Amino acid sequence: MKASKVVLLGIGLIIIFGVSLAVSYFAFGQGAKPGESSATSPTSELVSSPETTIPAQERASQPASASSLLALPASAQEMFPEFICPCCGQPIGECDCGMAKERKGFVTGLVSAGKNRLEIYLAYADEYGLDTFASDEVRDAVREYKLAHAPAERPQIVLEPQKVDLGDVSVKGGKVETSISIKNSGQKDLVVKGLSTSCGCTTVSVVNNGQEGPVFGAGTSAEGWSTTIPPGGTAELKVYYDPTFHEGARGRMMREIYVSSNDPVDPVVKASIELNQVD
Repeated sequence: MKASKVVLLGIGLIIIFGVSLAVSYFAFGQGAKPGESSATSPTSELVSSPETTIPAQERASQPASASSLLALPASAQEMFPEFICPCCGQPIGECDCGMAKERKGFVTGLVSAGKNRLEIYLAYADEYGLDTFASDEVRDAVREYKLAHAPAERPQIVLEPQKVDLGDVSVKGGKVETSISIKNSGQKDLVVKGLSTSCGCTTVSVVNNGQEGPVFGAGTSAEGWSTTIPPGGTAELKVYYDPTFHEGARGRMMREIYVSSNDPVDPVVKASIELNQVD
């Protein structure tokens, strides 16, 4: 069985059979240090606990190490196929663009720190969002895990709509814009603290309390900027598309927008625009 399938099985078992509430998400951040036995790591305790024991029939068809694989450090090359580059739409290990290089560096750093597979999944989700996971099953399982460990009262970000079709966009017509609402459907203040896009042709800003914040795009930094949306409140995400950025391009295009916040379950959420670029 391929390692990715074993990883998926392990995560599924953790979600299905439950995780001890006494072990917090913070505990995972401590990680297994290089040279430590996996038996002493928090993840190892979870995977090997009675609540997460693999049923006999399944265990018979698995490698002997399947139940503890999540507690073992993984190589960067093993983890690269698990994540999709938002710029190229390919696994980050198959891309050489700036976004892929940044993400490969992030994963490599986690591996060098001795993080196990589950810790890498969780850290990657916090940094880049669950929508960049290659496997829907892994994404859903990690999200359920994070949801189970989230505070009962928390900020909760909702983007509506998550996809906007701009229709035909003429190069001659210049920049076009649209908007997406950012709603806090949780019980605590939502702090939006980062915006980015998958391409330089698309830029975004937030209008909150009648004030528009700075404009961000691909590769821009939001350091020092944030805006707060109270429970039940709504702000406006302004999206700008400049067809002259790809002046010679024609046909259907799709661009992604990423919004970072203090939502502990979905700290990075994605929206997208689609369009047909014409003369």
